[in-house]
Amino acid sequence: MLSGNKRFISIQLSFLLLLGSILFVSCNGNSSGDPKGTSAYITKVFDYVYAPGQHALLAKPTDITNFIGEPTNDKSWLYLGGFGGYVVAGFDHEVLNGEGFDFEVYALQGASPEPGIVYVMSDTNGDGLPNDTWYELKGNQFANSQRNYWVRYYKALRDSANITWKDSKGVSGELISGFGSNYSSKWWWPATTADSITFSGTRLPDSYDNLSSADTQYWVVPQDRFTWGYVKNLDGTDYDSTVGANKFDISNAVDASGNTVNLTSIRFIKIQTAVLQQAGWLNEVSTEVRGAKDLRK
Repeated sequence: MLSGNKRFISIQLSFLLLLGSILFVSCNGNSSGDPKGTSAYITKVFDYVYAPGQHALLAKPTDITNFIGEPTNDKSWLYLGGFGGYVVAGFDHEVLNGEGFDFEVYALQGASPEPGIVYVMSDTNGDGLPNDTWYELKGNQFANSQRNYWVRYYKALRDSANITWKDSKGVSGELISGFGSNYSSKWWWPATTADSITFSGTRLPDSYDNLSSADTQYWVVPQDRFTWGYVKNLDGTDYDSTVGANKFDISNAVDASGNTVNLTSIRFIKIQTAVLQQAGWLNEVSTEVRGAKDLRK
């Protein structure tokens, strides 16, 4: 039989164990890995950088709010600009990798594909920040893409000049305005204060084939160019026209060497414009997005 002091100590220990269990569940959610009360949509944007392009004067750093929460019609778009422009965002929980599609990304419903690549990251160290390892979600053009590619853009020296660029393949060029302006100098994002900016990532094949003649411009997107795996791809088999989103499977994740990786879940996504092309009067290929949703919730 326990003495009075021993019974008191036993009760205290039982209470502390119960309190610890409550705190553990509160902090870590239920046993399914999907805490109650979490949002199905993106809850935070960690980084956003617009790459030089025609919407530079429209794109504002505060537009990140357009990527957070449910993509209602009263929200505008988050412009990513030309190749390399990106947004890094996160859910308030781990999105589980199950059978089929796991999450979807909402994008501007354009007439032709302006594809962005999606990268994913798990919160491996548990600090709630996107500072672990990025993995690319491959699409149908994975074998034809240029990995570990970079482009460096240079700010125009004057208003009557174009933005120039060079890339990791030794190719150089300039951005040419096709919408009433003689120069592309105003395509430099005001939030980019440096005189040059470099973007790295995977580059996809051109969206358009140039079938123009001497008399007329004619640009066409082959039907088999982008069939699945990319943001802002209206022609994709993974496109849901009812909500205006492309759907993604975490099982398509690959590492920096292109090898398949097995992720049980992800918490962060990075979306990046993945085409470097100006299609004549159609102008640059650029990705515009408006949020993402966990399809498991």
